[in-house]
Amino acid sequence: VRVDAAVGSWSRARATYFDAPDAWKKTFAKQIFGDLYGNACGFVNKGEGLESNENLPYARDAVAAVADYDLKLHEGACGSCFEVRCVSGFVLKDFSGGRIEYSRERGFWEVDPDALDSYGRKVPARPAKRDDATSTEYEFVRCWDESLVIKVKIIDTCPCDYEYGTQEICCGPVPHFDLSFYAFEKLAHPIQGKMNIEFRPVSCGEDSRRLDVDLGARARVEAKIYDGGLGAGWALLPYRDRWLVINREGYGRMESSSALCGEFSPRGRVAFHCWLCEISAKPFANVSSVSVWIRISCTDNFDVSLIIGLSHRTRKQWRNGTVLTPAVETQVGRKFRLDPGSSSSDYEIDAQCGRSFVVPIDAFRASSSDLARVNTLAIEVPSDVSDPVSFCVDALRARS
Repeated sequence: VRVDAAVGSWSRARATYFDAPDAWKKTFAKQIFGDLYGNACGFVNKGEGLESNENLPYARDAVAAVADYDLKLHEGACGSCFEVRCVSGFVLKDFSGGRIEYSRERGFWEVDPDALDSYGRKVPARPAKRDDATSTEYEFVRCWDESLVIKVKIIDTCPCDYEYGTQEICCGPVPHFDLSFYAFEKLAHPIQGKMNIEFRPVSCGEDSRRLDVDLGARARVEAKIYDGGLGAGWALLPYRDRWLVINREGYGRMESSSALCGEFSPRGRVAFHCWLCEISAKPFANVSSVSVWIRISCTDNFDVSLIIGLSHRTRKQWRNGTVLTPAVETQVGRKFRLDPGSSSSDYEIDAQCGRSFVVPIDAFRASSSDLARVNTLAIEVPSDVSDPVSFCVDALRARS
């Protein structure tokens, strides 16, 4: 990523795509497309049976993955938003004028040059161009409209090394986005496979406020972990869940707002995880308290006192399909029981059947250095209950 870039300026990158309509996957069966709903950020509504793209809580033409090699983009990537536009020309291999040689064996064009995108359009031309000096063909992208800007939310990672080997396209040196098929085809025909793009980080709200790309996660990650929706920077890690709805309308702190709701078995939990945020974002450094709104029942009896805890979680590391280091989660400080009778937290009951808690950061009994390492907050069902517990979460914040 370009350094010392003015806020709101565009940075160069490259893009491919993942997932596609079933007919497209069948036609180009040699390619590996993946799917949107199995994303690494955990952004999927879950219930009985298998999930599909119908369970994705966000518009499928407005989501993307980002390569993990560039920490300025990968740290706290989940839920972050970027504006993207296509740039016609030879597809970038590096920033020194390198180009990507065209491969007839791996090309989409050679399989079906007349394949239509979802809008019924054919690719404008074969996605290659010959260098007259060397007679070598290189990948060449032709955009639909270079002035068109789309906004995407990060829901996944494009790993350099992972369980199936190495994806060189995601290993640098050019920043790389893996757009959804449906986002990609807005900018260029998917027969082309790759495109050059320009991008800039923006807020996920309607104002799309432009953020400082050089600050990386420090500009993107929000202290709002969940407030009517997930905050930028936060992935979901549910465990022992029976069902989960990320944005359940009408169940939030306000009558018109949404909450994250689910049913969890004893010792089950929902964790909010900020990828690698101990590096620079440090969402729990200099925090005075954690506030949260919990809805369990509409009776005066608060059926179950849930537990809130902080931890540091590492990511699984791969090399050529082999696990180098497993993911490890280490508790930071002590866990805290969200009990309305506790003197260590403030709470109140509201008309939405919820209880609002404010837990002083000191209640976790963690040192300042340990809090600076925290990248995960979990709300869990205690082990001393016998039945699954349904609850909703809203207004979850790390408060300075």
